[in-house]
Amino acid sequence: MMSKNFALLALAATTALSFSTASYADEKNPLDDVKTLKLCVDYSTLTSEADKASYMKELDRRGQLSVQDHDNFAKKQVVNGSTMCGMYMTLGKPMAEKGKQLRPMVYKVVHVYPTHYYVTQMGMVVEKYERKEGELPPKLIHEKPKTQAPPVIYQSPGGTPMHHQ
Repeated sequence: MMSKNFALLALAATTALSFSTASYADEKNPLDDVKTLKLCVDYSTLTSEADKASYMKELDRRGQLSVQDHDNFAKKQVVNGSTMCGMYMTLGKPMAEKGKQLRPMVYKVVHVYPTHYYVTQMGMVVEKYERKEGELPPKLIHEKPKTQAPPVIYQSPGGTPMHHQ
């Protein structure tokens, strides 16, 4: 009896899913074939609220936006925790970008905008710096020297440690 009810429930769920999928499949979304990065960059140039809503819906469907993105779109702000896509949507295409691969599948990129530098890692904004005349952009990697000082410096071999001031 229990397995018969389960079989009927499974059949009903499958039928409902196939009808909802079939009706969704009939409606072709024109943004389905557009590359994700293009959607993110083009969003900043849209003027129609209907177009903005359809782009936002498609990018949400693709899982490209964070909670910070949605919270800060109205304020036109990019904060730590925003996605790179959200940054492009809010600020448009950067003036310049420079990236470096840190490990397999891990990239760190500095994006240059007129008033700020944004550093993204793995598609998330991790740092924001104000651009100041005469200052260089943030480094992608802080190189370690070939030889490093010991963690504790002694006054003499076998002696007591010196306290750093």
